[in-house]
Amino acid sequence: MRNSRIAFILWFLSIIAFIVIAAQREAQIGTFIFSTIVYALLMGLYLMFSDVRLTDVLPQVTRNGGEYGLPGFLFLLYVIFVVIAHLTNPVIAVVVAGATLWVPVGLWSRNEEALTPIQAVAGLAVLLIPLGADIVLGARPDAVGIALRLGAFALPALLILLTTREQKSRLNFYFASAVLFMWYTIEFGAVPDVSLPIGAGLIGYMKLALIVLFLYVVTLSNRLPDVGFTFSLMRRDWREALINFALFSIIAVPFGLITGFIKPSTVLPSLLEIVGRGIAIFLFVALPEELLFRGVIHRYLERVLRWPQLATLILSSVIFGAAHLNNPPNVGYYFILATLAGLFYGRTFLRTGKVVPAAMVHLAVDWTWGVIFAG
Repeated sequence: MRNSRIAFILWFLSIIAFIVIAAQREAQIGTFIFSTIVYALLMGLYLMFSDVRLTDVLPQVTRNGGEYGLPGFLFLLYVIFVVIAHLTNPVIAVVVAGATLWVPVGLWSRNEEALTPIQAVAGLAVLLIPLGADIVLGARPDAVGIALRLGAFALPALLILLTTREQKSRLNFYFASAVLFMWYTIEFGAVPDVSLPIGAGLIGYMKLALIVLFLYVVTLSNRLPDVGFTFSLMRRDWREALINFALFSIIAVPFGLITGFIKPSTVLPSLLEIVGRGIAIFLFVALPEELLFRGVIHRYLERVLRWPQLATLILSSVIFGAAHLNNPPNVGYYFILATLAGLFYGRTFLRTGKVVPAAMVHLAVDWTWGVIFAG
């Protein structure tokens, strides 16, 4: 089946799921209609990037400042939601959101391969925004939260310090900073978000907007083909997904049961909830995370480090595992299993050259955990 047809089916199913969930949560009719329109629009933009032809088209229509059109549109929608939702400290929220949506594109526009001192200082300084914006807005992270922020800041710093001169010539640090900026914004809740639909949320507006912006920056940077974002799958892609899910399960299920990290469910959700949960996991967890960690971070490390494939896979998997250190309880077991899962997600990605099969393995793991081992 063609990519565009599958993308449309996913778009349509996600809207149906959105409407059903919003109706169950009794969202107000006015905000419900507006939220549904915005959700449908953003989901359409998100899935549109699975068409690799955008790599040729988009750079041609975003010249002479035109690249700021999409961030401006996303920012305008956020302002409307802030007014409707009556957020606390709306002025500060709008300012932080503006920086969040425009800074990544600004970094892309200054794209350069070789690392310079100015790039290093500017790129690291910019990352202080997502790592500290919520503190300015009144958040008080505990010791673990502070440690995670320091670790997040250390990741690009170590990339600068530990790479050779030859590797630095390929570092393209502004692109790395733009990607980390968007990731950290979501990870640390840097921008006060508005749930869609308002007051009865399925997903935060900024999270969905940043997924769109992330794919936009990746496309402008001519890296979309490296990601392998397509829904057109061959039989061998399905086979690789199934094999890697089975291999991970053989290791992870006994480990999880022995350690008590997972327990068999005593009650299963309804069929409607099971299907809805699967759609939500795939579109809002599995696919975005695989686009980030396998499609972009792994490929970026490959390009910069030029290590043996296995070494790069291990490094990107450890980064993926570390990204789950803020997921209680049993953080240590979570890190081990997430790192192990990252190895099999990455293996699927490398053997197929496509990010969607890796996302399917990710979906199967999270769905199995959330439905069968949620006891």
